[in-house]
Amino acid sequence: MKKLISAFLILLVLSFRTGAQELSKEFGMIGKPEAELSSYPADKSASAVVLFDLGKTRFEDKDNGFDVIYERSTRIKVFSDAGVKWAEVEIPYYQEGGIFEEVFDLEAYTYNPSGETFDRTTLNPSTCHIEKLNESWNLKKFAMPDVRPGSIFEYRYKIRSQYKFSLRDWILQSKIPTIYSEFELRMIPFYEYTWLYQGTAKFDIQKSYKDDAPMRHFGSIEYQDMIHKFVMKNIPAFNDEEFITSMNDFITKIEFQLVQINNPNGNVEKVVVKWADLVNELLKYNEVTKFSKKCEKAYLKFLNPDSLANRSAMKKFNYVVNYVKANFNWNKIESKYASKSPSDLLKDKFGNSADLNLLAVGLLNAAGIEAYPLILSTRDNGRIKNNYPLMKAFNYVIISANPEGQNILSDATEVFCPNDMIPSRCINEKGLLIKEGPVQWVPLQQSLPSEIEKVISMDSIERQPVAKVSVTASKYDAIRYRNEYGNNKNKIVENEGRNKYKIEKSSVVTVNAFAREVPFKFEYRAGFNAEAIENKIYVSPFLEEVLTDNPLKLNNRTYPIDFAYPVTRTFVSTIAIPQGYKIDFLPKEEKILNEMFELNYKVLKSDKDLQLTFNYTFKKSVYPATEYQNLKYYFNEIIKKGNEKIVFVKAG
Repeated sequence: MKKLISAFLILLVLSFRTGAQELSKEFGMIGKPEAELSSYPADKSASAVVLFDLGKTRFEDKDNGFDVIYERSTRIKVFSDAGVKWAEVEIPYYQEGGIFEEVFDLEAYTYNPSGETFDRTTLNPSTCHIEKLNESWNLKKFAMPDVRPGSIFEYRYKIRSQYKFSLRDWILQSKIPTIYSEFELRMIPFYEYTWLYQGTAKFDIQKSYKDDAPMRHFGSIEYQDMIHKFVMKNIPAFNDEEFITSMNDFITKIEFQLVQINNPNGNVEKVVVKWADLVNELLKYNEVTKFSKKCEKAYLKFLNPDSLANRSAMKKFNYVVNYVKANFNWNKIESKYASKSPSDLLKDKFGNSADLNLLAVGLLNAAGIEAYPLILSTRDNGRIKNNYPLMKAFNYVIISANPEGQNILSDATEVFCPNDMIPSRCINEKGLLIKEGPVQWVPLQQSLPSEIEKVISMDSIERQPVAKVSVTASKYDAIRYRNEYGNNKNKIVENEGRNKYKIEKSSVVTVNAFAREVPFKFEYRAGFNAEAIENKIYVSPFLEEVLTDNPLKLNNRTYPIDFAYPVTRTFVSTIAIPQGYKIDFLPKEEKILNEMFELNYKVLKSDKDLQLTFNYTFKKSVYPATEYQNLKYYFNEIIKKGNEKIVFVKAG
């Protein structure tokens, strides 16, 4: 629905504090400064800017208690086509146990200049839809209507929640700059929270004061809200790039956690603030342990004991995990809680990540293998903070087993993942073992590198150049290839060629496509271009398979460079020297060796051919931000050496 903004707003546009060029912070009021803003002065490359982002959390009387009401009002100005994507809005809301948050009072409008006025387009509520992110989080999603460069759009909404253990974070920073961010926390005397700052230690405005509104009443108690206000101006965009876990780990934000409940009768309840209390809560009351114990009791419904007779502990472990992988499908939903009963899981043959992994934990214990649930936060969910015992920080559970005294972490959701490895999405610092006794944190980092080796053989480059290519991948690279390719020759032809050369489909061969314990291998023949200019031939020895663009582009970086696991890449190329030609230029050998990185470039030549070997290894899974410039240099060296060409010239 469109309508022309009234004469009142026209007057406002013409008269709105034009001298000071102040931007309005009132929803529905668009002024001349907003209309004339064509770029953000502090970052002229920004595709859009948040003009204001206003938030408030307050407590509302509800059924002899309180609901938490969160309000947010946001306005964004779009500068370019690239900025239109910010019109795709997502509102996350939480559900767990008996808590179901509710999004309400949603309003949204787009304003486009039209002469001295604006055309306003109202969001149609029927275009909103709900997406289930995981077992605990949903997204209310909508696209702002009629957004284009020059548009201003705004939206506001409220969320009602009964979840008081941790209030909703206030996030001040995003991938576009923010001119003004304000958050107001209105506290009542019955709950006490601690708050943590991330990304800043100082606000432009931070103040606390008692509300001067009329007294509120809860039973016989009179009180006034205590207001805490936080304001930050001109917040730069968060420039994320490759090799990061979750942007949420590093952006500027405020987090809140309940530490004490002051009951009206005078009793004081200290809230769980220790990891041991959280583990004990899970052991006694929660479905994380209940479900695995139910599966342990239902062992005979799943497995025939005779199938495990006379097997070693390690073989029993592999048998049980393989059984779950072969007989139950993951529905791609990540969760730390099971979604159904063991009997329903047995009938349906599919479930979320907790269904499958907790089933495996129960069956392992029934088979005599010591096993426990290990809860964690996946990489895109963010890191676990040591001093912040929050159940909702975890979103996933895996298997921790001890066959023959070996501690093995496993995940039954990934068919192509070896049983002694966890998927890369789970490699996020550490997980919490759900086991009686002292709190046990289990490291999730991987120490052995994941490797891809590409062996290339080139003949007859002076006529119709054809190369034989063999690719061998191990560990996480093998998992990725198996999931992406398997035995699908069409995908190999499509993805490996990538318009660089033409692969002969009939030549494609895969080896160990589904044998997850060994490297994955595929081979093919491909025609390629050897550039001939006058009496010279220019050859890229590694067929442009080496990186050509540095993934680290920032001038500086303040957060770690996280590869998830060490990485090795090896390229071996054998090139037949064309008849009647000699070598005019050959890349020099090079070696870099230190505790962080290794690079080797070697050349062997004979009368008939050349063999070039190029390999590099990033030895660590995570590098501190202080190593950023060194890593940029290493990537530049990879690009430079890996893409140098050999030049042949006609002899005589």
